[in-house]
Amino acid sequence: MRNKLIMMSVIPALFLAAPAMADKDKGCDKSGKHGQMAKKYKKFDGAPPMLRGIELTEAQKAEIKSLVEAQHADKKDRMQSHWQTHKQLAKLSFADELDQAKLDALVAEATEAHAQRLTDRANLNSAIFNVLTADQQQQLVQKMAEFEQKMQDRKKH
Repeated sequence: MRNKLIMMSVIPALFLAAPAMADKDKGCDKSGKHGQMAKKYKKFDGAPPMLRGIELTEAQKAEIKSLVEAQHADKKDRMQSHWQTHKQLAKLSFADELDQAKLDALVAEATEAHAQRLTDRANLNSAIFNVLTADQQQQLVQKMAEFEQKMQDRKKH
């Protein structure tokens, strides 16, 4: 188990060690990938993709949008912390000797952060679900069941 954790920790570090493959000439302007995605999702109303196809009132849309925005308010800080952990892991992984105590501390920190992200996501989904009417909740449950079935069928092929 411990070896698996170490391997799962080292794999992302290998990606950090590789040279950047991004085209440096294309930034966040309209000609780059960001511009293409902006065009594709320009009608995004702040509702998660799981709610596409479910008719929401304007009040519901506004409330869901505020819930999502509140969830993402500290996203920059969380991402900064995430990348700092990865940098520390890369530095530790490619040192002359692997300091097991530091590795264990990084793995514990990453595990705790991941657990917090999962908890935050579950709380957000629950809050969004409670904004919906009973009929909309039923539509969402049915939609999620259809998606699950589609994923099961895809695994069989």
